[in-house]
Amino acid sequence: MKSLKWVLAAMAVSLVAACGGGGGCSGTPPFGASASGASSCGSGSSSASSIDVVASSVQVGTGGDTITITATVKDASNVGLGSAPVSFAASSGNLTGVTATTTAAGVATATFTSGANRSNRQATVTVTSGSVSGQVILDISGTVLSYSGVTTVPINSTTSLPVKVVDSKGAAVSNLPITVASTLGNGLSATTLTTDSLGTASVTYTATTAGTDTLTFSGGGATKTPTLQISAADFTFLTPAATTQIPVTTLQIVTVQYLSNNVPQAGATINFAATAGVLSSPTAVTNAAGQASVAISSKSASPAVIQASVSGVAVQSTLPITFVALVPAKLVLQVSPTAIGPNTAGSTSQQSQIVATVTDANGNPVSGATVTFNRLADPSGGQLSQASTATDLNGQATIQYVAGALTTASNGVRIQATVLGAPSVSGTAQLTVNQSALFIALGTGNVITNLDPQTYKKDWVVYVTDSNGVAVPNISLTIKVLPIDYRKGNLVYAPPWVYDPAPGHFFLCQNEDNGGPVGANVPANAYNGVLDPGEDFNGDGRLQPGNVIAVTTAQTPTASSSGIAKTGSDGRATITLLYAESYVPWVKVKLTAQAIVSGTESSTEANFVVVGDANDFSSLTNPPAGQISPFGQNDCATPN
Repeated sequence: MKSLKWVLAAMAVSLVAACGGGGGCSGTPPFGASASGASSCGSGSSSASSIDVVASSVQVGTGGDTITITATVKDASNVGLGSAPVSFAASSGNLTGVTATTTAAGVATATFTSGANRSNRQATVTVTSGSVSGQVILDISGTVLSYSGVTTVPINSTTSLPVKVVDSKGAAVSNLPITVASTLGNGLSATTLTTDSLGTASVTYTATTAGTDTLTFSGGGATKTPTLQISAADFTFLTPAATTQIPVTTLQIVTVQYLSNNVPQAGATINFAATAGVLSSPTAVTNAAGQASVAISSKSASPAVIQASVSGVAVQSTLPITFVALVPAKLVLQVSPTAIGPNTAGSTSQQSQIVATVTDANGNPVSGATVTFNRLADPSGGQLSQASTATDLNGQATIQYVAGALTTASNGVRIQATVLGAPSVSGTAQLTVNQSALFIALGTGNVITNLDPQTYKKDWVVYVTDSNGVAVPNISLTIKVLPIDYRKGNLVYAPPWVYDPAPGHFFLCQNEDNGGPVGANVPANAYNGVLDPGEDFNGDGRLQPGNVIAVTTAQTPTASSSGIAKTGSDGRATITLLYAESYVPWVKVKLTAQAIVSGTESSTEANFVVVGDANDFSSLTNPPAGQISPFGQNDCATPN
């Protein structure tokens, strides 16, 4: 009776729908619904009426932060409109992962990043559906300017003022234009600067007007305004000249002069400090000429800055110098990387960097020393980018080695570097030109899965490396899996399920395509898949056990008894064995990986009995599929 009422009700609804009832939704199925879950009949509109746009955060870092933009497209009843087409646009930055249509709830999303522009700014993200749009405004921020220069400058002196720019993550911002201005109108070498790869820029400042000067550095939407005190006093270093190179362990006299309105100031106490080296005294008193001197020396080679200031007066000056080692005593030669591949004809992509580090007897870097380079041995037929070069402030001379077309033994290339004029100061280094495949390794883990309820899926990996253990990509490997032997009998629950140990309940039989019974010599026609004379040991007219294990690789998606695998960029390839659950644990196989290689290790193999999931062998009431061997329970000479 209830069923009859339901049928009548359904018919009534159908008749109403067919007669155009329900507000002009003729042809709409009586039980139909819109994508939002509500009937589209009588909703007032099936197009977008408004769009709400929100961001997971309205502040985005200039260093590359990622946020999510979510747009909800609604109809006139403020119900989410499903399957509505949407488009996203941003006035700045990058949009990725854009959803083209809304979900059933009327939602579309996109991912926003600040992009390559690391300036502070605003970005407007606009989402449009039909003639309706919505927006959200984002603040892109985090880029800052910093100043680390002097704050006191003598009148008529010239100094370099540095500025640095970093983004929201503290990374240097390079190639950024920076404007600079002086409120006193003091001299600037440029009013527009550009940051270098370290995010730094500097301007040469000439103090022509005394007083308090505010400098304004602006760039990337950020501003820095350091204040400088310009003293009427003239306080400068007389000796040595700026950027002078001072040999280590050598005393260098440092002299400053203090004038006020061009009159020498005698009896003034001058304070000295240095970022490296040792000063003979931290203070000195000016003489009648307004001059004061101290001595400085260093046992270590490094850049340094000497700072001098007048006690009781807001006046200071700085002097950059460099302590250098001049007498080379040791050379260390390094190669990176130590193993590269040979170059094909016309190519120079396979290169190693050769770095000679020259130091003195105390381990200080020796700058300005000329280092010559020579190939003592090079079976590869390679070349050096240049024969000689000078060491930098770090005592390093760097060139490139370009591999030849031939491979070498491990450390087959020997390179020597020598300091010109000091033949006893030299060093050697070795490298290998050989990324040909030399060694192949097979391995697996302790996980097994099911391809389907009847089939086990077991993954193995094969690695190919050169003589230095460097992974070799794009090596084609021939993969084979062949039975070594098979077993007959049955399993008993011990637990778990194991071979029945009772006499006459377990038999180990050699693969008949491998020469007959266990222990027989392997003939030349082994594993040829042909039933040759003398191989049918059990007399059943077939080769037992046959190829019951399949191997598949990424290059051979369909199962096959052999396949071709190719190593990826990490020198690794994955291969998969497929076999019916009933063959566990009744077959022992040999898995082989072979490649055409330049070394002697051109193949490797692994011998093992095929395994199954431990859970399939742990229940007495649910025995494994192979409780009885698929090859039978009789001895090896008897069929089945």
